[in-house]
Amino acid sequence: MKKTNVYLKSGVLVAILMCASTSGLAADLPRSEPMYNFLPGDVVVQNVKTSLQNHGIDASSLQVDADAKGVVKLSGPVGSKQDAETATNIAKEAEGVYAVLGQWRYESAAIPVSEADTLIENEPSADGSTADGAGTQ
Repeated sequence: MKKTNVYLKSGVLVAILMCASTSGLAADLPRSEPMYNFLPGDVVVQNVKTSLQNHGIDASSLQVDADAKGVVKLSGPVGSKQDAETATNIAKEAEGVYAVLGQWRYESAAIPVSEADTLIENEPSADGSTADGAGTQ
């Protein structure tokens, strides 16, 4: 019986000490300061554009917007999905950015016509004529 009381008293004492130390730590934290200090939207936009340019990406053709919470919206033409992912990842690393949303427009380069495509156009059809009007005899 005495052994049980000793364990019970020890457990209660440990619990009280843990609560006291936890409340002491919480009292040290300032309550009026936010957990995350947001930068103004225009500062975040400038940080993102500078970061993109430092990585060799022409940001002049991209639209960069940011709200008061650090959410950045990128939009504009890109050459490939990889280009879009690269720009998004660089923007995520800029100071003041909390999240990045992308609205990309993929632009493909002009595809050159190869000689093989030209040959296919001039193959004779079932009646023996070709696309250029010359027939076979």
